Amino acid sequence: MKVLLLNPPFTDYGGLEGHGGKALPLNLAYLAAYLRVKRPEIEIKVLDCEGLGLSYFQIEEEIKTIRPAIVGLTAPTPAFAQVLEVCRIIKNISRDIVVVVGGPHPTALPKETVAEKDIDAAVLYEGEYTFFNLIEAIENNKGLSEVKGIAYKDREGNVCLNPPGEIIKDLDALPFPARDLFPLDIYFPPPTKRMSDKKAGNMITSRGCPYQCTYCMASYMWQRKVRFRSIKNVVDEIEECINKYGLGEFNFHDELFTVNKKRTIEFCQEVKKRDLDIVWVCMCRVDYLDEETLREMKSAGCRKIMFGFESGSQMILDIMKKRVALDKAEEAVKLVKKAGIKTAGNFMLGNIGETEETIRETINLAKKLNCDTMAFFVASPYPGTEFYETAKARGYFRKDIEWKDFTLVSNNLPPLNLPGLPAERILYWQKRAFREYYLRPRYVLMKIAGVNSWVDLKNLYNGAKLFLRIER
Repeated sequence: MKVLLLNPPFTDYGGLEGHGGKALPLNLAYLAAYLRVKRPEIEIKVLDCEGLGLSYFQIEEEIKTIRPAIVGLTAPTPAFAQVLEVCRIIKNISRDIVVVVGGPHPTALPKETVAEKDIDAAVLYEGEYTFFNLIEAIENNKGLSEVKGIAYKDREGNVCLNPPGEIIKDLDALPFPARDLFPLDIYFPPPTKRMSDKKAGNMITSRGCPYQCTYCMASYMWQRKVRFRSIKNVVDEIEECINKYGLGEFNFHDELFTVNKKRTIEFCQEVKKRDLDIVWVCMCRVDYLDEETLREMKSAGCRKIMFGFESGSQMILDIMKKRVALDKAEEAVKLVKKAGIKTAGNFMLGNIGETEETIRETINLAKKLNCDTMAFFVASPYPGTEFYETAKARGYFRKDIEWKDFTLVSNNLPPLNLPGLPAERILYWQKRAFREYYLRPRYVLMKIAGVNSWVDLKNLYNGAKLFLRIER
């Protein structure tokens, strides 16, 4: 049996293609690794259409060459139209190919997803165990009613939804992602995350988040269960990445890398104990840092910390259920800068309750924080979030909304028309926020003075190019 794991193309960034670099699709790499261990006789192929920049014609030719029995696609909300087109192509090649989708979008909208004519089944929530069990059932011609964690069409074409699957309690039991199946040379971080001239990659050391922010899919996707890999397991993977793949820079995709202080310090000490020459970037909350932790992080190679500030208005933060005081942002940035680590921040514009006045508060806070890089995203209410349900109930979605409009940064019109703040104004304020932040003389001088290497100069150049594209 041949199984193809496919990352779909996402061709409509509204003119901002490539703004976020290219990252290895870890979800597919984990699926491939797990299948390879459980069923080594299965021939596993991967096709990163987004990473390779493949056209629909090229995708069709690749699938014809591979001739898979099952195709598993990751289905993010902004790319769902492209997912459906790829599914159509697959079924045009052969109706016998089983098409399975997974990820946050199918998890949030399982019945609607499987109701699409070219989709046979959807893997919900965590994928490794469920996808394997689904393949076993298909291969053995068993009914799918006993496979937990899926939605599917029965023989009569009815959409069925099974109970949730088993959550993976021991993440150490999973094999390391099958990076060897991917063309690693095509992946690179965006200029906001590039910290060295080392070959870069991405990793995740935990799954889940204990918080219930209204805009985030993490609590829904991981069912609010937070699980950690052991420090030994994490650092063993880093060593494999260094020795086998030549990686030296890592972007950790954990929702909250420093949520457990003891674990964070143990990680740093293990990296130093093994004398690993790496640099890395992670995401943190503003209320999970202190001087001791930051000293350890810096000495273990941490070069940048990214914060989700989200808003400069306490009222908006409370509506988001962010559960953080506004003054914590300034305290955290000061601590990180004092430790000699670069800072990056993200804000969202256009959440529930947003006004032009609260957006002005956000821009003012961003300038005050003066991080090395700052991003101003359009607030996108993804299915499965409280934000989505509230916007839907209040009739805030644009009448001509498309899935591609759920992109965080693009020149497409945002998905919502808020009271007193239509989509056109949200897009206007996003562009204005970028302009006001990056064109300040203080910031420009800081960036020029901070150029100490070829990497710094390259990041400055690429960042300037991205800014000009956003401003178009």
